Amino acid sequence: MTFFTKFEEKKDIDNKNLYLLSIVENLNHMLNTKKGYGSFLKGYGIRDMNQHSSYDQLSAAIMEEVKYNIEHYESRLLLEEITLLDDSNPFRISFKIRCRIKETEKSLVMEFDSVYKDFTVRYGC
Repeated sequence: MTFFTKFEEKKDIDNKNLYLLSIVENLNHMLNTKKGYGSFLKGYGIRDMNQHSSYDQLSAAIMEEVKYNIEHYESRLLLEEITLLDDSNPFRISFKIRCRIKETEKSLVMEFDSVYKDFTVRYGC
């Protein structure tokens, strides 16, 4: 839980949901931070991907970065699988990230769409 969330008013949220929100908030920060900026942690964030010229290279590099960051900077999760979702739009890269929350053994499935910056999370799947 981040420092500032301790001061936010969360009357309707139970501890399980607060824990989940804390994980999702950390993932959002991590996956939206450019490596080398915004954190003193070496390797934290996603590196610049401009050197990749193909869809396959770019998607593989992003999946590698996501995997590294979850495994190193989100100790509450056990990464099970990252899969590339099929999409007819060549400018969109969408991923499904399946993790297990260590303390609860519940699944956490995240889907990320790079064009719409849409990040959905399902808990307990």
